[in-house]
Amino acid sequence: MLTPVKSFLWVVVILYTFTDFSSKKDSETTIDQTQTLQKEAFYVLNTKCNFCHEEKRNRTIFTLENMNILAKTIEYQVFTTRKMPKGRKNKLSPLEEEKLKNWINSLQKP
Repeated sequence: MLTPVKSFLWVVVILYTFTDFSSKKDSETTIDQTQTLQKEAFYVLNTKCNFCHEEKRNRTIFTLENMNILAKTIEYQVFTTRKMPKGRKNKLSPLEEEKLKNWINSLQKP
């Protein structure tokens, strides 16, 4: 015969068995990955773009706080028109381009 305590434990075991805990973990992983991609992209923007933007007073300085808002503009200037960054010494390596693309693509996922 099942006692109330045993009945309760069975209910807990059954609920635990059929509960999907992966969605929370997946979203946490996605957030962590997105933040990592953002930090990698910021390093590229900070080392290849910000020093020149600082010299020109009317240019936007990229920060971790504003870069997501500016992602479409960055994508257009860097990959569509290829106008940025200016100068041969500032040219992005294939790895740096990949980091920027990965970050931009991560923002476009739901």
